[in-house]
Amino acid sequence: MTSATPPGSDPLAPLRSRSFLAEVRRKAIHLSFLLLPLELLYPMLPWPRSRGEFRTVFLLLVVVAIAADLLRLHEPRIRNFIRQFFGEMIREHEKLSLLGSTYLLLAALLAIEIFSQPVAAAAIGFTVVGDTFAAIVGTAYGRTRVFRKSLEGFLGGLAACLAWASFLALAGHLPWGVAIAGALVASAVELLPIPLDDNLGMTLFSGYAMKLLMPHP
Repeated sequence: MTSATPPGSDPLAPLRSRSFLAEVRRKAIHLSFLLLPLELLYPMLPWPRSRGEFRTVFLLLVVVAIAADLLRLHEPRIRNFIRQFFGEMIREHEKLSLLGSTYLLLAALLAIEIFSQPVAAAAIGFTVVGDTFAAIVGTAYGRTRVFRKSLEGFLGGLAACLAWASFLALAGHLPWGVAIAGALVASAVELLPIPLDDNLGMTLFSGYAMKLLMPHP
């Protein structure tokens, strides 16, 4: 395990590093996906409204995202263009596979299909805020390695998930116990070396946990 930051060093120095700034730019896009669960909870647009309409929207978004990824992977001119403008924001493993945003859209589609609307919104939200803050905190202050992640990043993601869970419970969307359980499961999945993209794993595992714990009428 790496030692802690030496006494007297600038605690804000990691926030000015190139890797941190690239991660912030990447996760700012990721965090914008929080609009998806908020739209599920508080419909603001005239369409979509029903479960079937949301399914149609996300199915179209997934098809477009996968098509764009395939073009990026197999068309050199498009790959070079994206690398020129977004190179630092694309992770190494994404250079040969789907982007995290594509997996997140797929996770949202599956959540809407499998879970009730409040549970789907909660699960997507845990993935968005948990993965975002785990990555940002871990990139800046990650020292203690746990599996392939950092304890500091895990705690940052857990705090964000618990904040989202508190919002859901206080707003009356989910019982406290269900919301907290979803936050804990999502955070654990983000930390553990599960051979599944975090966007899919966090959404589906936390969603199923909440579905099982939801009180039946």
